[in-house]
Amino acid sequence: MLLPLHGRKNVLLHGLPGSGKTTLVERLVQKIPYPKRGFYTREVREKGRRIGFKIITLDGKEAWLAKRGKGYPQVGKYRVYVESFEKLAVPTIQEVNPNEMVVIDEIGKMELFSKSFQEAVLKVLDSPVPVLATVGYGLIPFVEKLFERKDSIFAEVTPESRDYLVERVAVEFYRPGLLIAVEGLDGAGKSTLLKRLASTLSERGYKTLLTREPTSGEWGQKIREHLAAGSKISPQAMAELFLRDRREHAKNFLLPNLEKKQIILCDRYYISTMAYQGACDLDPEQLKRQNETWAPVPDVVLYLRVPLDQALERVSKRSLYKPEAYETRDFLARVERLYEEALKHFKHVVVDASRQEDEVLEESLKALEPYLKAWEERN
Repeated sequence: MLLPLHGRKNVLLHGLPGSGKTTLVERLVQKIPYPKRGFYTREVREKGRRIGFKIITLDGKEAWLAKRGKGYPQVGKYRVYVESFEKLAVPTIQEVNPNEMVVIDEIGKMELFSKSFQEAVLKVLDSPVPVLATVGYGLIPFVEKLFERKDSIFAEVTPESRDYLVERVAVEFYRPGLLIAVEGLDGAGKSTLLKRLASTLSERGYKTLLTREPTSGEWGQKIREHLAAGSKISPQAMAELFLRDRREHAKNFLLPNLEKKQIILCDRYYISTMAYQGACDLDPEQLKRQNETWAPVPDVVLYLRVPLDQALERVSKRSLYKPEAYETRDFLARVERLYEEALKHFKHVVVDASRQEDEVLEESLKALEPYLKAWEERN
């Protein structure tokens, strides 16, 4: 399997009823080239009227999950057939092996009447097996616990995101390329290091692509203009600009090149948004969720750590230097703290960027060696 190196092998899709979650899962099953086990939950209609829901396994077997009528257990107008569900669906996610991918559509109120299903879901999510699942809405304690998991990627299915999510989610299960995000405070030396990394890796036979955020596209230009002018834009509006820029970047550059086995070096990514917009009192976890609906998770984050005073001194020496809104010492101290917290969510390597450029380059190359080796071996 060509799984990404970041280690988060569970993707949980969520969205309102009618958002197209099952259709999306069916398209992903066709696209991702692995053996798969699991099931779909499909509504059944007669003369345009919904009469119930059926479980359909990936190998074509089916049974009623729920049907209009009275009985126990009951969800609204539907009687839930727990016994038939457990007989047909639960074994498809229990009897798995490491070479298979598990598909669960969905983890919802009806399915969760089965205790054996709950146990099987938790077991497979905790296993080494990759899992693609849809998660229902509602105040269901089991579902609320799932949304607290740190080992999963969450993507919201909406009419706007549904078609795009085919490519975006597929890259979390099948990734020929390698995405390396380089992060750090302004003045940490990211841009200088990236150029030297790309050059050195090229000399060693690796072809790399350099990119950055904000990009040079329409939304990236707007971000740079606001930052340079010190605009009084709200944190929410700035976060939205970054998200729009990132969506275009992911769609037009990151996803296509990851599919082409490219090694991508990205100067700043959504970890920056978690740190900088988080320091503006937005919720870093919510920012992560919003961005990961649209942006692929990096295989590894290279974080350049530099003392705050040294970073500020380096920035002040730049020619034509004009401080941006985000360059006060107190603000950057909050950013620094949030960076350290955000890194816990990612495979990452911390590099001491307070030293000379050659030393920083040498340590960065050494830190990336395991990821480059793993990328070579799987390709």
